[in-house]
Amino acid sequence: MASWTVLEEQTVWISPRATSFTVACDACARSVAGDGYGAAVVAGTLPPDAVRGWLVCARGHQLRVERDGR
Repeated sequence: MASWTVLEEQTVWISPRATSFTVACDACARSVAGDGYGAAVVAGTLPPDAVRGWLVCARGHQLRVERDGR
């Protein structure tokens, strides 16, 4: 058995002109904790010239941020 786990990656898509955003962490929303903390709201920023970034919710889940340019 491996000593590590590959978790499902969370990707947040923001509009081409957005520089700030607020999202719910899907991993937190899926796991209902005994302490009543079922979801984490994460606020972040992405500079206008960046197409990709990363942020971490309060519970440590990593979220990738992509600027939608499709």
